[in-house]
Amino acid sequence: MKDKRLSQKQIEKLMANNPHKEQPVETTWQNVSFKGAEKEYDTLNSVEQVKTFCSFMRDVVSRFEENKRQQAEAEIEELDLKHCIELAQKLTEKDKKLLYSKLTDVLQVRRACKNENEILQPLYDYFSDKTLLNKLAQIQGNVSNIKEIITNRTYSCRTNVLDGFRSQLTE
Repeated sequence: MKDKRLSQKQIEKLMANNPHKEQPVETTWQNVSFKGAEKEYDTLNSVEQVKTFCSFMRDVVSRFEENKRQQAEAEIEELDLKHCIELAQKLTEKDKKLLYSKLTDVLQVRRACKNENEILQPLYDYFSDKTLLNKLAQIQGNVSNIKEIITNRTYSCRTNVLDGFRSQLTE
């Protein structure tokens, strides 16, 4: 039995030689875009969008947790510096300025971490759910598989209607 499957190239060649063809809608074989809406939507770009979103989620979670760690470290340093200022009896003016300067730096780091985490908190609460991230990773894999199937799709003829065109298709 003859293999009746047509490749993408063969189908495109058939369409080019079709005298009755209409102007095709703005689509390509591997990519479906919807025109006429306010903006075009690239359906096969979904894989990259899901990857980007998963990466964003991981970044938010890791950034929030790193800020928490830095904030805790800064609070310990702050306590050390305050105790040093409080309990040290023989500090020179130069030493006091250095300690206050260091304390100011530590407090600024702590404040920056707290401020950023105030912004990240609602996202962190939502994104830190491991089941959500796992589900999105699963979706990403499924979309990648579907994209691969669509990209490599061929058509198998069920009739002999294209036999007359076979010579054109194999050139």
